[in-house]
Amino acid sequence: METTGLNPDINDILDIAIIRVETDGTEIVFTSKVKMERPENAHPKALEVNGYTEEGWASARPVGEVFQEIHDKKLLQDCILAGQNVGFDTAFINATFKRLGIDARVDYHLYDTVTVALMFLKPYLKSVSLVQVCVALGLPIDNAHTALADCRMAMAVNNAILIATPEERERWATEVPARLAAWEAQKAQSR
Repeated sequence: METTGLNPDINDILDIAIIRVETDGTEIVFTSKVKMERPENAHPKALEVNGYTEEGWASARPVGEVFQEIHDKKLLQDCILAGQNVGFDTAFINATFKRLGIDARVDYHLYDTVTVALMFLKPYLKSVSLVQVCVALGLPIDNAHTALADCRMAMAVNNAILIATPEERERWATEVPARLAAWEAQKAQSR
């Protein structure tokens, strides 16, 4: 999800996506832009990072409508929530359900791709942002900081790390620093 700030008690969800993967591999995809309820609490940097514009969110739905649909479709029921820094998402989801008076909570069992990335990439990373981890692994970065794209990228990070052979992981010692250095140089040039 993308939000207007870091505090689930005062900030709003702007964009939410759920990719529910069933045991047979079937994906159920849900995504919605969410209408800001408390614009006075929106942090300008958060809005900038998320690409928020009034026209881009003109068709955003009210948070109550979005979360009622998530609840009614049982998208978070009987599942383990997974994602990049998933505790952040969980805090916003639970706070929003509570604020709306919807009797639902995310299961406390979580799967965090940050933890997986740290297990294998920590020596090479300056941060564990989703974009930096994708760069480190040579994964495409498409529409970063949009909820659905970030879901897809987190899934790709998880898969890339878990299916990597020992030989591939050994090559990370040279490949990952080279990728990150090239990315940093490219960012510096574009400033």
